[in-house]
Amino acid sequence: MATNTRKLSEILAEKGLPINFEFGGEAPEEAVDREVKKEPTPRAKRLRDIYFNTLSTANTEFPYWYSRKWNELDGEVTVVRRAASLKCAFSHLTPNIIPGEKLVMQKTQFYRGSFPMPWLSEGFFVAKSDELYQEALERGSASAGELSKFGTGGGNVVKSFGKVVSIAGKFGMRQEEIPVLIRLAKEWVGRSVDDLGNQYEKMVPDYKLKENIMKSLICMFDSGFTLPQGREVINYYYPLQYGLDGLIRMAKECKNEVAGNADGDGVTGMDRLYFYEAVKLVLEGIQAWLLNYAKHARELASSADREERKKEYLDIADCLEWIAHNRPRTFREA
Repeated sequence: MATNTRKLSEILAEKGLPINFEFGGEAPEEAVDREVKKEPTPRAKRLRDIYFNTLSTANTEFPYWYSRKWNELDGEVTVVRRAASLKCAFSHLTPNIIPGEKLVMQKTQFYRGSFPMPWLSEGFFVAKSDELYQEALERGSASAGELSKFGTGGGNVVKSFGKVVSIAGKFGMRQEEIPVLIRLAKEWVGRSVDDLGNQYEKMVPDYKLKENIMKSLICMFDSGFTLPQGREVINYYYPLQYGLDGLIRMAKECKNEVAGNADGDGVTGMDRLYFYEAVKLVLEGIQAWLLNYAKHARELASSADREERKKEYLDIADCLEWIAHNRPRTFREA
């Protein structure tokens, strides 16, 4: 009995799909990279180059306003107190728009900026306070080029220079802000999330085992045993679908539904009221942050020397003023 020994290539050829078929055209003869690399536009390249040549910078603006409001609200329900502190800090952030930017807003007024959060963990700054203070007093005249490194995760300020003090070999902070940082950090001793978490984790059975693991330095932070600090995952659907005014309206409606209604549980039941009030406060802080940037964009537009640049600033202001209240209408607004 004869067997069918036709080759796969023959079968595919009959169906119009030859084995050497190249989808999308003909492949080049020479080897190429798997990734198709394109040159950025002149605008994007300029902004990228500025970013690459900017040192990582920390400042105390956000933690100052957070801590100030926190202390003012002594005795307030904790979740509401934290929300009001965040609102205050967001509302006081100094806006900064780099010429040529179209997508604006950043954590600080620095292009590559961040800030310490001593209400979460202040231990490092307190432990290093004397060293940091001494650094601030003894700043010499070394140049930034000598004491900074690029390509190792960013523009790390690995050593202090000039009037800049290195924080953990990563961020640079201006000399005059170091006393503020130290004072803020010391205010949170025994009150930070890290300190409170440590206070209660000592009650956990076998805590001594965890302590020994951490002392062995075989892992970073608490991930080697337990992680008392939480993480948040943003549900982008809500702001994209309802806008900030819509979310604030929902929070107010939910407050009215649960206020005075413990549902049989006086603790969890009341927590719902506090939660919705906290949501409203944080969203109001973000709105203020957006509107402060919009105001800054209009100020820049009023002094722009070219019509094209003026229009870009006005477009930024219109975008921010819209999304501060409403759901986004375009991909850019989203």
